Amino acid sequence: MKTLTFALLIFWPVVWLNAQQQVSSIELTDLNGNKTNSWQIIEPGTTTVLVFWKSSSTQCCDNLENLQSAWIDTLKNKGVKLVAICVDCNGTWSHIKPMMAGKNWEFDSYIDLNGDFKRTMGVSELPCTILLDQDQNMVCRYNGFCAGGSDLICENILQHLDQNEATLVQKVENKNNK
Repeated sequence: MKTLTFALLIFWPVVWLNAQQQVSSIELTDLNGNKTNSWQIIEPGTTTVLVFWKSSSTQCCDNLENLQSAWIDTLKNKGVKLVAICVDCNGTWSHIKPMMAGKNWEFDSYIDLNGDFKRTMGVSELPCTILLDQDQNMVCRYNGFCAGGSDLICENILQHLDQNEATLVQKVENKNNK
């Protein structure tokens, strides 16, 4: 029994960290009311900026404006996908589609009706921006407003991607050298 308890204590953090690294499979709603799975919106092979937001929060909307500018200016041409997840639409979400059209937001947006996706991704503060690499692994998480111009935001996102790629290359090299 002691051996089992000891093994669980040692391996539980590794299992938990790995479970938190990738996108969970949760049902979301698109702006037309259709149900979709979170795995379907995060395309394998595509770097994704995932933004959790509240439609009633000015700071969240301003954050999306900044990210949209950065995405259109640079990130979209580099193959980065921008996806917004609205988390404050329990019951009524019909105002999100006209809101996005009025602001000329071009990115995909989905509704997390019960907050399940938000919880499984460990989001506690809004806005929250999560950068996922091409393998759907979380590269970084930023709670709060993405301040600065689109150049600074793009630079930060691209820097995190470059660091993640360098880390993966180093891990592969270390594994091959063993």
